[in-house]
Amino acid sequence: MNARHPIEPAADPRKGRIVVVCNPRSHRIRARGLAVPDGVRVVDPRTRGDLHAILAELARSDVSLVVIAGGDGTIRDVLSCGGSLWASGGGPAVAILPKGKTNALAMDLGIPRDWETADAIRAWHDGRGAIRTPIEVVRDDASPGREPVRGFLFGAGAFVDATDMAQTTHRLGAFNNLAVALSTAGTVARVAFGGDNSPSRAGKRMRIHYGEGAEPMHGAALHSDAMRFIMLATTMHRMPMGVRPFGDPRGGLKTLVVDAPPRRFMRNFAAIVRGSTAERLERDGMHRVDARSMEIDLDGGFILDGERFDPGRYTLREGAPIRFVTP
Repeated sequence: MNARHPIEPAADPRKGRIVVVCNPRSHRIRARGLAVPDGVRVVDPRTRGDLHAILAELARSDVSLVVIAGGDGTIRDVLSCGGSLWASGGGPAVAILPKGKTNALAMDLGIPRDWETADAIRAWHDGRGAIRTPIEVVRDDASPGREPVRGFLFGAGAFVDATDMAQTTHRLGAFNNLAVALSTAGTVARVAFGGDNSPSRAGKRMRIHYGEGAEPMHGAALHSDAMRFIMLATTMHRMPMGVRPFGDPRGGLKTLVVDAPPRRFMRNFAAIVRGSTAERLERDGMHRVDARSMEIDLDGGFILDGERFDPGRYTLREGAPIRFVTP
């Protein structure tokens, strides 16, 4: 389920081959600080401009391991701003210290919450790792040469509302799986008890065109323009809380699209999160498609690893594989 891939043996950290990119605003760093061995360089960019400059410097150096201390949003920013480091499938290995409010990728990779820099360096020395391919999101009207945004969990429609609710639970002190559970419960309640014309059930217009080689489950429509309740996409193998909205754990870019208004919602919601592949789900407007790329046009915008992006036309595609250090 979490395939292991040996990674390049480590070099002596005293030679500057390891860099820790720290988000000083991350929840657990503010609360507990960050332990870093002597001789390991730490950078804490305060803006994305700073992050771009630091990662451009790393691209010109011989860095072999980038340790990201933060949550999913920090990982998204590092992989996006440092695209030239990983765009070709090479570049340094990446280790994650789950210090944010949400740490879905760390959960997928099996990284414990108490992992510190020394633990990641030891695992790197031992050659322990796993491969993941990020989702690359490119706006159709982006200027030439602009780097895509890279992340691991994409959501539109009701997922935008659920993410807004998750931010509320964070302010109330709930994080990680608890925040996901509370925000999901709130979204489910609004849908279950709202009428078909309620904003929660009416959905958003989404135009989806899957790329060549797409693999639909049970004959799902590959090209459509319709009102959708939710769209999810990920390249992670496992989701938080053990839910399986994409079916059996596997690699690659996977999507779940649910028509609006959702039919037989409570019954089908329970089946979807358990990973059911029953054909009735497709008949009820719940579509699963694996695809290496797709073109989408969204009226309501989307969320990528916690950040909201504007409505518009985008291409989603699998990025180059990245080597992550794992326990």
